[in-house]
Amino acid sequence: MMEYILIIGILLVVIIGLKILIQAKLKKIKEIGTNENLNRITNNFPENVEIAKKILKSLNNETTKVKENDQNESSFYFVLTDTITIANIRNSYTRIQTIAHECIHSVQNKGILLFHNIYSHLYQLYFIALIILTAVGVVKNYLLQIIVLLILHSVFYMIRSYLEMDAMIKARYIAKEYMKQENIIKEDDQEKIINAYDKLNEKGIRLANYQYFIGGLVKVIIFCMEIILLQSFR
Repeated sequence: MMEYILIIGILLVVIIGLKILIQAKLKKIKEIGTNENLNRITNNFPENVEIAKKILKSLNNETTKVKENDQNESSFYFVLTDTITIANIRNSYTRIQTIAHECIHSVQNKGILLFHNIYSHLYQLYFIALIILTAVGVVKNYLLQIIVLLILHSVFYMIRSYLEMDAMIKARYIAKEYMKQENIIKEDDQEKIINAYDKLNEKGIRLANYQYFIGGLVKVIIFCMEIILLQSFR
């Protein structure tokens, strides 16, 4: 039992440390992301769907569908339907980069996107099945399963991180190119927006990586807690 308590302790220290970093960066990101002056400037640009279609066309992609859904808290690209869903970001200056981010996902390698989609669901199902099978006594080799969980999460993390970092890094340049081509606002205002994007990305890329990493550690902690509870009742 002690080894599982030790594993939980180590992982909690890592998670708490990352959470402290995340909160600090999240606060800074919210401060940078709230800029009424830049919001007013980007209000001069067309509606989000129109922006997305223009960016998709510049990426030689005229097949991906675009829709808005105010009920969603975040925008995303769904590879199975080849659809970009844009959240309620009409009044935010970050919307051009956010839309560019999802447009980049739509032109990423479809094989990798599909693999990630299928793998992430199988990974979740495996974890649920592991918890159930452990509870009923089918799973006996606990340390092996901890190693398996860590390996599964490492694969998930590497793929997710690759896809997201690629989109995050490129989105800034795609957004800049879009604003330049449309020439709706002055160059000085374009530079102000891009500078704000750079500040956001400096914090946001690290924040995203931390969040993807933590998810797998939480699963291991839950599994170890289940083991401790089972052993306590024996």
